[in-house]
Amino acid sequence: MVKTLTFPSVYEATIREYYTSNDPILGFSKIKFEGMDYMIGVQALNEGVSPNKYINASPSETDYKLIAQSALLLASEMCCSAAKTAKMPKLCVTAGFPYATFQLNRDIAKEYLLTESIITYYVASEKGDIVTEQKLIPIASVNIIPEVLGCDYAIRKGAQPVDGNYIVISLGYGTCEGALSTPQGLVNRSIFSTHGLSYAVDIFGQELVKNTNIGIKNEHQLDQIFVKGFTYSERKHKDLSKEKQTAIEIYFKNIIMPALRKFITDSDVEGATSVYLAGGGAYNDELVTLFREEFGDACNVIVPENPERFASIGYALYSKFNSNHEEPKISEDGFYITDKGGVAFVGIDIGNANTCVSVLD
Repeated sequence: MVKTLTFPSVYEATIREYYTSNDPILGFSKIKFEGMDYMIGVQALNEGVSPNKYINASPSETDYKLIAQSALLLASEMCCSAAKTAKMPKLCVTAGFPYATFQLNRDIAKEYLLTESIITYYVASEKGDIVTEQKLIPIASVNIIPEVLGCDYAIRKGAQPVDGNYIVISLGYGTCEGALSTPQGLVNRSIFSTHGLSYAVDIFGQELVKNTNIGIKNEHQLDQIFVKGFTYSERKHKDLSKEKQTAIEIYFKNIIMPALRKFITDSDVEGATSVYLAGGGAYNDELVTLFREEFGDACNVIVPENPERFASIGYALYSKFNSNHEEPKISEDGFYITDKGGVAFVGIDIGNANTCVSVLD
């Protein structure tokens, strides 16, 4: 069984003390990085003025490092909670990047995640004060793979394994990518990587400013309005479904459709049984409808349950099947036991909108 938790991929520097609240998912109020305190995730959304994250950040940038450290802290808590013990196993971690930037970022990200460092964070206690805590996350191994491969692993080796040929498409905020999957692996010729839903959100924002007073909003705050399809302006409910529909149609026709028709051939569609849509973009019914119109009767377009988790679940499965450890056995305290001691298999999907952390339970 795989357990997955998700938090928004946003942060904001702060000098304030938060005595009464911790992030409900991460469990801390702030994290310290290079001498500065930062709010992360839901805490940043609730308390911040302009919480943000650079789109498709490099692993050498603060954006990536902050979210990665938060994800590792969350993974460690999930492992200890699952085993009902304070004993910390070593983590076999797999993370990913869009296919277009995978080769550029692979070595840098692997080196960063393999470096065991002490993470400092702050927890608001029930007594109304701030407790400073530190944790060293032990790392057993790190794999970095393309995001589309992680989604494919979740489909082919997950809770309900799928056999045969199918097309897998990951609809992320920063990147949309896909490929034809066969039992032998992804067909490299068919792999594509293009702009994600941020393209549609940008168009949506351009439409909003024409007739709606939304104030000063950054890209991530606009994305929240885009997902809801409405906002409140001057204390009045403003329906934005028409603007959202227009933005999605422009995005599909100008970005997704050309990539599909260039890389996924008619013979690929003929040999595939289905099209699987993963990623947070699969929650957009308007976008799913356009995919069904594109493939018609040729392929059944499937949106699996919790599509935004598929990359991280696939990463966790990849950690298990591709670690340097022997076939694991379960110890009495719930950890996998190998010749090198207890390990836990973890997948971390540092998305541009949300970060998902999956642990094999």
